[in-house]
Amino acid sequence: MSKEISKNDNINKRAIYIKGCIIGVIISVICMLLFSAVLLFLNLSRAYAQPFATVSIALGCFCAAYYTAKKIGDRGYIIGFVIGIAVFLLITVLSIMIKRTGLNLNTLFHFIIITLSSLVGGIVGVNRDKSKKYI
Repeated sequence: MSKEISKNDNINKRAIYIKGCIIGVIISVICMLLFSAVLLFLNLSRAYAQPFATVSIALGCFCAAYYTAKKIGDRGYIIGFVIGIAVFLLITVLSIMIKRTGLNLNTLFHFIIITLSSLVGGIVGVNRDKSKKYI
């Protein structure tokens, strides 16, 4: 009987990870749309597009790790690290396939930003005080 409980628990955790990643993607896309509107309406240079994209992905990763760690309730740093690594690998593989270039110093910068934002999101999500309700 305990094997059934742990099997269902693993399925629930996988569903939470997937839902967290979907939330992160949605938030990243919304941020990218907002930043692209800012670029368009303020007539800014395209040089700002890459930093805005990095910030958008970092916000999405933070929210994905926050949600997942809040729902699971323990080991937020591991949850954040796993989500950060998964997103970084996905973005890096897609970037290499599209641009046909290799890894560079910018890739290391993206790794650091994405992983740190996910780690912070996971840690904050676990340590969020559930008893205090401000709203």
